[in-house]
Formats: sequence, C-alpha cells, structure tokens
Amino acid sequence: MRSRNISTVGLVLVLSLASLSFKCGGSEPDGTSNPLRASARAADAIAKSIGEMNNVKRELARQGKLTSAEELKLTQQLLRLNSADKALVTRLKSMNSAPDTAGRAQLLTMFNELTAALDDLNTNGVLGLSDEGARSRLSTIITTIRGSVQIIQAFASADANP
Repeated sequence: MRSRNISTVGLVLVLSLASLSFKCGGSEPDGTSNPLRASARAADAIAKSIGEMNNVKRELARQGKLTSAEELKLTQQLLRLNSADKALVTRLKSMNSAPDTAGRAQLLTMFNELTAALDDLNTNGVLGLSDEGARSRLSTIITTIRGSVQIIQAFASADANP
C-alpha cells in the first residue's frame, strides 16, 4: 500500500510539472514570449492545483488520515489561498499589457497575499499534519504551485520600463 501511495504522489508530481511546461509557456503564435499571458496561465494552473489539493484533502479525511481539526484548518487555509488566486487571476486577465507603476503596485500586493497564503498553508497546515503520507501528498501539490508562483513573480516584479 505504501509503494502505491509513493507511486501516486510521484505520478501527480510528474504530470503536474509536465502540464506546467505546456500551459505556462506564454508564447505567441509568432514565437515571441508574452509574460502577461504566461502569468495568467500560471495563475489558472494554481487554481487547478488548489482544486486538486482540496480533493486530496477530502480523500485523506475520508480515509481517516486527517483529524477533523486538521481538515478544518486546511479548508480555511485553502479558502484563503483560493481567494487570493481568484483575485490575481481576475486582475491578470483584465490586463491588456504590462501594468504601469500603480498597476504593478496593485499586482505586487495581490501576489504578496497569494504567497503569504501559500506559505501559511504549507507552514501551519501541511507541515503540521500528523500523518506522513498526507503531508507528502499535499506537499507535492504545494511544490507544483510554487513552480507557477515563480512564473507570476517574474512578471509581477519586472521593471515597468525595461
């Protein structure tokens, strides 16, 4: 049973990272790179990963690998992360070009809330779980989310006037 869980975690990680390589390329048909588009796709990938994490959390709770207190805490932290991601997705999709200074400040504030929510979920939620297998499965998804966060960070912190 343990090797099956390890195989499942490995498969989820490989598939998640592979999907990021396709979704977050951000290239235009002419082959040029579009950082705004790549960021919007990365934020969408985060939303999908949050949904997957929620499904895994429910499955783990059903299997008795999470206490009700752990499940409640994870649910609250996932809600915070999901809200931050939704706001960022909406903002990125509403943009037609790189933001001006004020828009970049707003984007950075949204990005900072997303990373704070992710760090809280990891530090105070996932890493505090009593079941090692549950911790491992959820940590794998957090690693995938961090890959998408790096794409958004590059865009959000880029100089407005290169």
